[in-house]
Amino acid sequence: MKDRITAFVAILLLASLAGVSYWYSQSARLKKISSPVSREGPDFVAKGVTLTQFDDTGRATNRLHAGELAHFAADDRSELVQPRLISLRPGQPLLEARSKSALVEGGGERVLLSGDVVITRAPGKDGAPPMRLRTQRLIAVPDLDQYSTDAAVEVERGDSVVRSIGMDYDNVERTVKFRSKVRGTIAATAPPIEAAQ
Repeated sequence: MKDRITAFVAILLLASLAGVSYWYSQSARLKKISSPVSREGPDFVAKGVTLTQFDDTGRATNRLHAGELAHFAADDRSELVQPRLISLRPGQPLLEARSKSALVEGGGERVLLSGDVVITRAPGKDGAPPMRLRTQRLIAVPDLDQYSTDAAVEVERGDSVVRSIGMDYDNVERTVKFRSKVRGTIAATAPPIEAAQ
């Protein structure tokens, strides 16, 4: 009987040792594989990036170019250096927004452009003159093709020039709403620019 108890205790100790050894080897292997993402730094950085957004029919609607993109997994944001956001909507004049830097939030739902922001819109097929918009910061909503700022802004459209503090621009409707301190010169030959204070 005593031999049986000794054998049973020996088997139990060996099984425990084998189980602990297996658990330790698996946890050590998993630690090597899964290195946690830093909450302070980017999880990846890419240079010379081009991203294209497509609609349900497979047609390109927006294209984003950047000299450098840094993605932060902790809050799913991307920081861009020298971004160019191009609206490629069919039936609309080509629109391009450039700046020194940008912050992309919500999986691309909002793009916060900052530093020497310039938007240019090509002439329309209906004869509408080209447009150029300048400001220091701008919020772009690419899915709606809308742009807004609360900063000083200057809009040139043909020979017309309007300056204001704050503005909302809808590229689909091709309307501009100026918010305050609106000053400008509207050329007689230019189609009217919608302005509201």
